[in-house]
Amino acid sequence: MTIEPIRPVRGKVVPIGRRWIYELKLDGFRGMLSIEDGRGTFTSKTGRRMKRFDDLGLAVARALDVKSAVLDGEIVVMRDSGPDFHALFFRRGTPGYAAFDLLWLNGRDLRAQPLWRRKRALRKLVTGTPVAYVEHVDDPSLFTEAVVRDLEGVVAKRRNDPYAPETEWVKVKYRGYSQMQDRWTLFTS
Repeated sequence: MTIEPIRPVRGKVVPIGRRWIYELKLDGFRGMLSIEDGRGTFTSKTGRRMKRFDDLGLAVARALDVKSAVLDGEIVVMRDSGPDFHALFFRRGTPGYAAFDLLWLNGRDLRAQPLWRRKRALRKLVTGTPVAYVEHVDDPSLFTEAVVRDLEGVVAKRRNDPYAPETEWVKVKYRGYSQMQDRWTLFTS
C-alpha cells in the first residue's frame, strides 16, 4: 500500500500551545515502511522504493507481530550522541528504524484517528522489538534540548490531527547543527 507522507513545513519558531506535541527531528532518511505477508519494503518521501534497506525492512517485518502495517519513520544510524547522518549516507554503520506514526494495521486504516491515538497504538506495537519509538513531549523547550545536544531540531505536530494531506507538521531546525555543514555537497557529487 502506498500512502503519501506528510511533509513538514519549515518553521522559524517552535509553535506553542496545548494542542501541540514535539518530537526530536532525527537526521536520517525518511522511510515509509509497508509490511505485507512477512515482507517489509521502504519507500522514500518521494515515493521511490528504497532497495538499499530491504534487509532492514525484512528484519522489522519479522520482528513485528502483524499481518499488514504501514509505519512512518526515519532510517538512522544511531551513535551515543544521536543519529550519524554521514555514517548512514556512506554505509558506515548499521541502520535502524525509528517509527513516529502508525497509519495502517492488520487491514485497518488508522489515518483518520487523532495522532495521539495512532502513537499509542504504535508504541504498543513496537515495544520489545528492535524498532525504536520516537517519543514525544508536551514541552516546546525540547528544541533547546536539541540545540544543547547538537541535534537537527524538532517537529511540532497537533495531537488531534489525522494523517491527511491538509495536516501540517512544523519542523524547526537548529541553524548551528554540526552535521549540516557541507551537506549539500553529498547530493551534488
